[in-house]
Amino acid sequence: MNILLVRSHISIIEKDRIGYGWSKVQFSEFSNLPDLIQEIKQQYVKGIGRSTNRIKRFFNLSEGDIVVVPLTKSIAIGIVSGKKSFDITLTDKKGCNLVDVSFFRTNDGHILRIPRKSLTTALESRLKVQSHNVNLKEFRDEIERIVESISSNGTFKQESYLLEKIAEAEVKFKENLLKSLTTGSNWLAAGGDGLELLILELLTIEGYTAKKQAKGQSSDISDIDIKASKVDRFSESNLVFQIKHHNNISSKHGLNQLIAYSDSDDIEHEKWFITTGNLSESSVQYAEDHNIKFMIGSELVDWIYENLSELSFGTKHLLGIIEIPILAT
Repeated sequence: MNILLVRSHISIIEKDRIGYGWSKVQFSEFSNLPDLIQEIKQQYVKGIGRSTNRIKRFFNLSEGDIVVVPLTKSIAIGIVSGKKSFDITLTDKKGCNLVDVSFFRTNDGHILRIPRKSLTTALESRLKVQSHNVNLKEFRDEIERIVESISSNGTFKQESYLLEKIAEAEVKFKENLLKSLTTGSNWLAAGGDGLELLILELLTIEGYTAKKQAKGQSSDISDIDIKASKVDRFSESNLVFQIKHHNNISSKHGLNQLIAYSDSDDIEHEKWFITTGNLSESSVQYAEDHNIKFMIGSELVDWIYENLSELSFGTKHLLGIIEIPILAT
């Protein structure tokens, strides 16, 4: 039996499914992993990098396996029923390849939310790993105890109601913040400078040394807004960013600016495109074809939310964020 940590959008798991990306390839059409990997390599000219094991774990999910999905201050647990499908409309949620899962639910039909604080420190720490499809077999005993408790008692503590209310408030907050960012109804500096400074602060919070780049760096289309790096004992990460403040669908212009950019310091940088708007399916594929990572508006809001406690008071003020306690009713 496999036990997998899967990152999937709440709108997908609410339909008793989990999703994964690679929108050019329908996993459900393949019966074996080697053929699937070969097709992905053919469709994605830049290759699949270090994603082979993540693809393997997702593809090999079968009936009876357990999946754990991180949620706000909680997790959802489900049992795989096995059916695979594909939905191209979920490309922007990086979840078009789907597997059916029966998630544990409350008596009134909502996803059962298990508090993270009820988990061991080791498992709670593992949930913070941002990778997709992480093996959780080392936590088999703990997770199976939770599943047994739910199956026997129909619930897992009474905190699920409060966690659900927290999640509802979080969704509303994120919707309002995204609207504020896209419409400019905040106090960030105009012309994209304020958004770049926000990204700069978020990168600094996550341990990067980051610096805004000068405007008009070259005579051609190539352009980056931020360069960031992080080096620790075991790894080195070098990133460049093109950031766009858009209200709707971002064009390919920002992607072309990154494609045209070449490193002048003999260091290979991972390229990122961040927009407050969204990307069309063709732009998503265009980015993937050129090995460009991207973050759309809803994902940017998630990033901001995850770091709210670390953001400076001044930045929160510019975003129009105030923090007050509320009662769950």
